[in-house]
Amino acid sequence: MLCSSPAATFQLPSGARGEWSVVLRELMHMRASSDGAERAIADYLIAHRSQLGVLSARGIAAEVHVAPSTVVRFCQRLGFDGYASFRAAVQAELSYLISHFDEIDPNYPFDFGDQRLVIAPKIGFLYCEIVDDTLGLIDDDSIDRAVGILGDAAEILVCSTGVELEFAQGFKNKMLKIGCVVTIEPRVSSAFFWASHAGSGDVCVVFLSYSGESERLLRVARRARESRAPVVAITSFGGNSLSEIADVALYASSRERLERNIGHFAMNISTALLLDIVYACIFNQDHFVNYQSRVETALAYEASKGAASPARPVGNGPLLPIED
Repeated sequence: MLCSSPAATFQLPSGARGEWSVVLRELMHMRASSDGAERAIADYLIAHRSQLGVLSARGIAAEVHVAPSTVVRFCQRLGFDGYASFRAAVQAELSYLISHFDEIDPNYPFDFGDQRLVIAPKIGFLYCEIVDDTLGLIDDDSIDRAVGILGDAAEILVCSTGVELEFAQGFKNKMLKIGCVVTIEPRVSSAFFWASHAGSGDVCVVFLSYSGESERLLRVARRARESRAPVVAITSFGGNSLSEIADVALYASSRERLERNIGHFAMNISTALLLDIVYACIFNQDHFVNYQSRVETALAYEASKGAASPARPVGNGPLLPIED
């Protein structure tokens, strides 16, 4: 797996079973009822809980400007012999939480009543699972063909009826900075007209659809093919109407149910990853030119912001810059 669990790093300390599973919750409760030095210690321990394995009581004390004995007494108030036993318990808790999240359901990645410190690593591990899933569905031929089509296009039209368009906006911004034109069309009716005339120029059409069965998008995809415009699809694995129409399909993690989920995590994460991979591959086709162009344009823009604007008087008041 690309995202590996740190479970093997930590061992459950002997004698800790029975108290370690609520350590972080108790720490949060103690923080809420503390102030001064104890509040500062609690804040630091919570913020750096994943690094406790390499932090000593003396090091923590130096960071929060207290004596090491104050850190030890704080841990004793939580029911531990001292900082060392507290640290071992927290490490064991984090190890347990992450190691028991294998095969998280992307439709319901957390449970009713889960504490926030449980939800956070669950969502993080879900991201890792989806990334691994998506990378496992990529083959050299498909990514080469997709990058070739998009890299050669004078303009890229992105169509979707879902929230994936938000990720397409990030793709558009990245591509713009290396001189590639991307248009995002959320209106299916307008996309149909785009597709009707796409064959008259070097335009390719990218469809983002998890099901690949939206009849409105399929009409646009068929129209694009009739116009002889190249079609790239980002959709779920397993075969659907959109992937059959497309010249090439890149597959998203497919463990999500459309109607019964609480966040569209799989499609969102897969879409963002695949678009970033495509961008990176296009960038790398002419790496040094693209890098130089991006840097020079960014510097020119920053310089233009500092340039004096023309000004005009308003009444008897001060000169105001003229807006473009």
